[in-house]
Amino acid sequence: MKVRDLLALGVEDLALGGKALARHEGCVVFVDRGLPGDRITARVSKKQRSFAEAKLVSVDEPSATRIEARCAHAAICGGCRLQELPYEQQIAIKERQVRETLQHLAGIANPRVNPIVPAPSPWHYRNKMEFSFMRAPDGSAVLGMHERGTWDKVFELTECWLTTPLVVEIVRLTQRFAREYRWEPYHPTQHVGVVRFLTVRHLALTGECAVHLIGASDHIDGLSAWAEAVAALSADVKSVTLGINTSHSNVAFMEEEMVLRGSDAIIERLLGLQFEVVGTAFLQTNSAQAERLYQGALDAAQLTGDETVLDLYCGAGTMTLLFARAAKRAVGVESIADAVTRARRNADLNGLGETQFECGEARQVMREWAKGQRANPVRPDLIVVDPPRAGLHPRVVFRCAELAPSRIVYVSCNPATLARDLKDFAAYGYELAEVTPFDMFPHTPHIECVARLVRTAGAK
Repeated sequence: MKVRDLLALGVEDLALGGKALARHEGCVVFVDRGLPGDRITARVSKKQRSFAEAKLVSVDEPSATRIEARCAHAAICGGCRLQELPYEQQIAIKERQVRETLQHLAGIANPRVNPIVPAPSPWHYRNKMEFSFMRAPDGSAVLGMHERGTWDKVFELTECWLTTPLVVEIVRLTQRFAREYRWEPYHPTQHVGVVRFLTVRHLALTGECAVHLIGASDHIDGLSAWAEAVAALSADVKSVTLGINTSHSNVAFMEEEMVLRGSDAIIERLLGLQFEVVGTAFLQTNSAQAERLYQGALDAAQLTGDETVLDLYCGAGTMTLLFARAAKRAVGVESIADAVTRARRNADLNGLGETQFECGEARQVMREWAKGQRANPVRPDLIVVDPPRAGLHPRVVFRCAELAPSRIVYVSCNPATLARDLKDFAAYGYELAEVTPFDMFPHTPHIECVARLVRTAGAK
């Protein structure tokens, strides 16, 4: 297929990553925008042997299911790509995507996929948002979101239906201060300038809000006045901080943090337990749906109360503590030292101070247990894993199987790597009993799953 215009391309399906998928002259074509049922004109921008990528030129015949996007930024924002698809169809496609991924990548002919659990609300569900500063052509600071598919273009945010109205109000206030005090945006390649990111958490279940301005230094005119104005917006604002990031990486993290107003942490409540949340901590960004996800993991575990549970990639201990409350013993493993410290603080906060947390890479910790090189080894009845999108290292799969738990609960944010890892587990005698998809992020292509694996009688 030559690189040329593709006229009246029929968009048949929704592909991984949220791009539209069509077929043309035997080649799979991924289109940057489009919905199932659309007839579109697209222009090929990249071609490989078995697939091509194309840019949408126009929607010539809209699908009968297409609806008008609620957000004014929907056409350019990379945050929510599926607003023009009715929510009921979004979740139906995601459920089917999980099933087909398990069939094609895991080789499971008829996987037991339970009905997808929809989000309690498709709007105002995100409890954390990150916004970027960039220099406008006139030299002023723009604060908003990256344009879809770019790292060097930011549009000024005026509305957002995924987060709360208070977060949008904080962004607008910060935009005014940036203009009034002539804040200099940090340049991601020239590495000059000061203000870099604004991160805001507004927790759904407690209502507490934390605001973090991230800059290359603390030389920001009007910083104290900005912090005071942010804190005055709402009683929900419990923390206003300045984070310093002097690295060249274009990521919203903080090397050090200074509290400008309030405290350094806020509290979220999940399934009756309380968790401290700081600027660098991981927390599921949809709190209401996270409760359903965690309850789904507890249900999949089928605990009697006498089990020992090993929780890998435990972060600040959210699931470890939920399992500790329901089992005889729970042990969490996490590679980030600060997260382990927070996990132990959360254990004390909830009266579960006896819960064990180990700091280290999962495969290293389990190898040291196996070789008697680390104290307090664990022989779990159940292993819980909640890895990053990249999934599990093959040696982690091996070490899990070596411990021979009767059940494994796998919480995944990437159906493709889940399918790959299920295939690896199958080689050690663990088969998929069931998987339940959860829609944590409406209007995006992302899918969370809870899978239950059981050890077969012939397992090695």
